[in-house]
Amino acid sequence: MNVGVQDIGGVHGGQQIAWRGWGSEPFDDARTAAKPVLLSISASWCHWCHVMDRTTFSDRDVAALVNEAYVPVRVDTDMRPDVNARYNMGGWPTVAILDHDGHALAGATYVPPDRMLEWLNRVSRAYPALMNTRMDSDEATSQDREHDLDLGYSGQHDAVVIADRQPDLDPYHDVLGDVMASYDTVYGGFGDAPKFPMFDAINLAIFAYRVSGDGSYRQVFANTLHAMTSGGTYDKVEGGLFRYSTVRDWSVPHFEKMLLDNALLVHTLANAYQAVQNPELKAAAHSTVRYINSVLFQPNIPAWSGSQDADEEYYALPTAEERARRTPPRVDTRAYVDWNGRASAAMIAAGRVFNEPEWTSRGVQILRAIIHKCLDAERGLAHLYDDRPQLFGLAHDTISVGVACLAAFEATGDRSWLDLSSTLAQSLIASHTAARYIRGAMGLVSRIPDPDDPPAFREPARDYQENSYAAIWFHRLVRALSPGDDGAAGPRSQGVCTAPGVCSPPSPPNAPGEASEILSAARSCLAYCRAHYEDHGLMASAYALALGQLALSPGCNPCQ
Repeated sequence: MNVGVQDIGGVHGGQQIAWRGWGSEPFDDARTAAKPVLLSISASWCHWCHVMDRTTFSDRDVAALVNEAYVPVRVDTDMRPDVNARYNMGGWPTVAILDHDGHALAGATYVPPDRMLEWLNRVSRAYPALMNTRMDSDEATSQDREHDLDLGYSGQHDAVVIADRQPDLDPYHDVLGDVMASYDTVYGGFGDAPKFPMFDAINLAIFAYRVSGDGSYRQVFANTLHAMTSGGTYDKVEGGLFRYSTVRDWSVPHFEKMLLDNALLVHTLANAYQAVQNPELKAAAHSTVRYINSVLFQPNIPAWSGSQDADEEYYALPTAEERARRTPPRVDTRAYVDWNGRASAAMIAAGRVFNEPEWTSRGVQILRAIIHKCLDAERGLAHLYDDRPQLFGLAHDTISVGVACLAAFEATGDRSWLDLSSTLAQSLIASHTAARYIRGAMGLVSRIPDPDDPPAFREPARDYQENSYAAIWFHRLVRALSPGDDGAAGPRSQGVCTAPGVCSPPSPPNAPGEASEILSAARSCLAYCRAHYEDHGLMASAYALALGQLALSPGCNPCQ
């Protein structure tokens, strides 16, 4: 899984540092040389990453110290989301100090040159004593770690059985309460600055309005979407949503544009439009799709690019004519499979909602291309395509593409898309079921352990959002696989929301064979999420969506 090395000599600065890619070799060398590993996690679109490259990592004294006292390793967060998930220190850039086994010892985000010198000197001086202490207690530490793993991830801790009856809806109401409590009644969105587009929370409010008709939920999603798409966080000239707002009122953005954010915006606008038919939502969807399909579209693959860099001076120009006289911000032309999967699902769904068949066709076209180029019969789906498929074994890629395949089936009626979604689900369950790696555990692990990774990184981990999204996908898939009244596959037994508060109840799925296995996996994912939802607050909104879709109205398919 040595992906990300090629990025070191391209976009990023700090070229005086002898950066290496992620893999076992730099950690083996760190063990031999008795040096710590300095891990830099950067992003091509990240403004402060570029600043740190131009300043801290280009400082001669810093570079000399890093090269002498550390083994420097660098990864791109988009190319290696698994590394980022394990070691990110709260944002980008991240600088983490690891031992030769991959355990994190210290870390920070942006660090200026003078502070970096002091910090790195202090860590390098302390490292030999720290390692001696660790080696003296290696056996005990190993036993403690195994004991902690059993306690933290045991079946007893996860054992929340989801029976065939309706699930417990207390978590749904708890998380929905968190959403309402966090809602900013003045400016929309959730919490204070900085404000991120929290699409799961918005979609939970949409769902709650559709099944209850309660106008307070409508106020949450309508005001938030209006604020996001009418303020400074939305590009009025070229379309597209910036990554987040640095201030509470959405007026001052961080100027990166991400494919994922804009795809989720399109899907969320479509969900909201189904609920309230507001023409402002339709206009925002058209503007965002126009941006995605013009600036980010790569016809040669075909696929959508991952992101566009921040450039405050460029985006401050108020007209297209003025911008045309400048070089536009750089686009990361790599195609990320999970983001393209989610964008395909968004385009397919929005095309149906807004009666734009070209959007649906584009989503199906790119989904087909991604599968053709990135699906391997033995290794599953790759994470990215950059002249060739790279990095296999991440759960989120399969979840995103599986959801998109299900959306393609629902839009086209082509049974092959349903079969592929089912095949992907069964493959994911076989390879990523947590109980294979953690005694008695529920849910799915995020990645398949790789022997080329340092020992600590091989330890299995589960992601809360991934398990929530998997549960939503699995339940929708089971209902699609269940025969309808005419015996044909399709979601004919689903409940349907025809208007706010007017929903037909779901009928239980007839789930023989493959559907039974998928249903069992969905319950396992929900059990894991149920055991941990109180730790996540607002970030458990996708889990609440999964519960609501299952118990209240499976015809209301939330944003994936």
